[in-house]
Amino acid sequence: MYIEFVIADNFVLTCLAGATAAKLCHLRAKTWRVIVAAVLGTAVAVFYPFIRNGYVEFAVKLALYIALCAVMYAKTARPVTASLMFLGCTFAFGGASYALGLMLFADGGKAAEFSARYPLFVTLGGGATVCAGARFVIKRLRLVRARAPYEYETDVKIFGSTLRFNAFLDTGNCVFDGKTGLPVVITAAELFADKLEGDAAAEFLKSVDGLRKITAKTPAGETAIYVLQPTEITVYSDRHGHKIKALVGLVGGGDKRFSAAHEMLLNPTAVAEGV
Repeated sequence: MYIEFVIADNFVLTCLAGATAAKLCHLRAKTWRVIVAAVLGTAVAVFYPFIRNGYVEFAVKLALYIALCAVMYAKTARPVTASLMFLGCTFAFGGASYALGLMLFADGGKAAEFSARYPLFVTLGGGATVCAGARFVIKRLRLVRARAPYEYETDVKIFGSTLRFNAFLDTGNCVFDGKTGLPVVITAAELFADKLEGDAAAEFLKSVDGLRKITAKTPAGETAIYVLQPTEITVYSDRHGHKIKALVGLVGGGDKRFSAAHEMLLNPTAVAEGV
């Protein structure tokens, strides 16, 4: 039973402490190096009960600590800082089981019993799961915040109707109409048509055959864009409407660049001049 706990506890502890220390120091420790260090530390820890001399045990642990740090951080930008951080993480994680026991039981004896009964990898497993979930949520929130400066609600007045689009400021949209010199905001023809109703839809259908076509070069090749002259385009930033001068470009084939969140790709030149 001792051997099983030592193997599980030491392996997981070394992996967690090694990876966490690297993360805190903004380093990229290679996974295979962390695993090798964990295997080495676990193999040596199995023999700790057989060492009877305290000075010898301290020397072995010190030598092992130096060896583990060398394996994990020797080729990183800040090996000394990472090694000290690894030592701190080891102490922090090493006391995790006992700390959890003290939280559950006021009696120190029961806390020690809890620590002995439930190995570190079990008590930290729940914490690691919570941390992973929290990290996922935080990433999603950061992604929303990162996109926020590039997302604008946009109204397009055309054919006597006002169409609302969830637009995205696409820095890759550098399409300009050669005839008028105006920038082009782009959406899918199918999506545009779905927003039209009644007389506006009928008028659009009448004008389809007469739409002017321009060609835009993209990394995937040339794309045909049919341009429309809207009555007005309003981009909303900080709840304020800003008029921009641009043409509406329609692309066919149900382009995969568009979704409910990003129904239109704004031209940065048009937005810079109007917003």
